[in-house]
Amino acid sequence: MIGKNVIFADFVKHKKQMNKHIIYLGLILWITVAVTACQNRSEEIDASIVNIPVNAQGDTDKSKMPEISFDHLSHDFGNLMQGEKVSYTFHFTNTGKSPLVISSVVPSCGCTVAQFTKTPVMPGEKGEVSINFNTETKRGMISSGVTVQANTYPSETRLTFTAVVETK
Repeated sequence: MIGKNVIFADFVKHKKQMNKHIIYLGLILWITVAVTACQNRSEEIDASIVNIPVNAQGDTDKSKMPEISFDHLSHDFGNLMQGEKVSYTFHFTNTGKSPLVISSVVPSCGCTVAQFTKTPVMPGEKGEVSINFNTETKRGMISSGVTVQANTYPSETRLTFTAVVETK
């Protein structure tokens, strides 16, 4: 009889722990749904401006595509002291025939944060990609960058920057 009581007590203990985990999981799910439901959807982009330039045979037709033309593809920050935070803005023009949309700008490391023009850039108009570089954990010669992903062909453009970070 004592063995059954121990087993029952152990079962009750594990059931309480399992219930606690289910409550935590439910809370996390609820928060996730609440956060994603409250996001502002007013900046959604019409799918009609996205072009796929490759047909089933692999032929490309870039004649009606947007084209991203940066003033510069690289920037040299020069000599920096460790801990400095610097920024630079890359300017571009849509030299193509349809609206250009940047879907994302992906930094190559955690030391860089990027902002970019989020609205469609019409043919002939200008936009920008700004980078913020934090040298806190860096030292020596640094070569890094961001990858701009857009509805262009090719779909990715690499922007780079260099710096020499001196320790304090």
